[in-house]
Order: sequence, then C-alpha cells, then structure tokens
Amino acid sequence: MNILKIKNVSKKFGALEVLKNINLEITRGEVVAIIGPSGSGKSTLLRCLIRLVNIDKGSIEIDGKSMVDQDDTGVSIYSSEKDIRVLRKKMGMVFQNFNLFPHKSVLENIIEAPLTVNRTIREEAESTADKLLAKVGLSDKRNSFPCELSGGQKQRVAIARALAMNPAIMLFDEPTSALDPELTGEVLRVMKALAEEHMTMLVVTHEMAFAREVADRVIFMDLGEIIEQGKPEDVFGNPTHPRTQAFLGQILR
Repeated sequence: MNILKIKNVSKKFGALEVLKNINLEITRGEVVAIIGPSGSGKSTLLRCLIRLVNIDKGSIEIDGKSMVDQDDTGVSIYSSEKDIRVLRKKMGMVFQNFNLFPHKSVLENIIEAPLTVNRTIREEAESTADKLLAKVGLSDKRNSFPCELSGGQKQRVAIARALAMNPAIMLFDEPTSALDPELTGEVLRVMKALAEEHMTMLVVTHEMAFAREVADRVIFMDLGEIIEQGKPEDVFGNPTHPRTQAFLGQILR
C-alpha cells in the first residue's frame, strides 16, 4: 500500500517555480533517497509534505487520506485544519539544524510533543523516550542540555524526538549537512538501523554512499523536477539522463 502519494505538485515563490509537476508514490517500508544539486527543490518538497509550505497545484495523500486535493483546474484545496493535524502526526521530520529546544533537557525535548500533542501520560512518554535514547545510543545523555552535546548527538536526539510520535513515515532533510565529517557516520548508522527495521523513509541527502547502500530507490531532482529515478545500482551505475550523468560525474569523481 502507498503510504504517500504526490500528484502533479507545483510550487512557486513569486516568479520562481521551485517544484514543477512532481509525481511520486512511496510504499510502506520503502526507503527513498532524493539527490540533486542545491536549489533543485528537494527540501521544499519535504516542507510541502508537512505543510510548512503550501503547494499551489496538485494533491498529496498520506496513508490513504487526502491532505490536499485539486479542483478541476488543478488548483490545490486543503483539507480542514483538524484533518491536517491528524495527517501531520503520521510524519516525523528531521531538519538540517536539529531545532532542539535549547532550554530543555534531552528528555524534555523528546517528550514535549507526546505530552502536549498526544496527551500521553508522562510516565509512558518518559518510558518511550528512554527506549528511543537507547536506540540512538544516547541513554547517558538523558538529562543533558543541547549545548552539552556534539552536532551528531543533537541530530540523534532530533531523530529520537521525531520517532517519539510513532510516525508512519520519517522525512529527513539533509540530516548530516551541518555536521563535521567525523560525526556524520553516527547519524547515518542510526538511519541505517531504522531502514533495517523497515521504517518508511524519504531522505534528502548529499551522502551518496548512504543512498547507494541503504535506499530502495533513488530519485534525482534538478530545477524543480524529478529527472530520473530507479534502483540505486541503476541510477548510480548507469544513469540515463544527461543531467544525472553530469551531476554524478562531478560528485563521484
């Protein structure tokens, strides 16, 4: 079953068309990596999915429910705010720059949304947080504050925080781009473990090795369009589109 269905999605910022007629379906348990040059619309696509940005045209369906549909002319019409809040809870988002609350401990960062959004009992929320901290290898940082953590540790807390809402799909927006190279590996290992647990993941990344080794499918975007997609071995080993060939030729040489 498709967990995510994107149809004819377009988005403009002023005169700049950032997304051009995007069509994409993701099945439950699939790991999809989106690669491409800066400014190709990759991050904007993720932000449209969680409605940090409204689309202009097209439709988005999450877990069989419509978040935004289109009228006969293709113009987007969003569902009610109540319905959208329910659908957004099905998605966990991990940003480039962690976005942790600096004045809250690691534990408080993780349990904030379950307590306030899901009305989870605190004891239950803390139990879940402890399990997630163990999963990401940070049990000893439970009572630390973000300023006491490395970049890699902050990002692993951000992953645990997103997982605390028990999402159906995880969205990663270049999760290692703000990290020093030596800290990148610890975050990618957590993401690889999630993939091995069959977590549905849509990952915008510049980490070509991760895309090649972990993704079930690789999508190449450029200038707001999906140019090419397929199995990692096909996209990396035998790209068919000249723009994909040129991009990978620069990145992988």
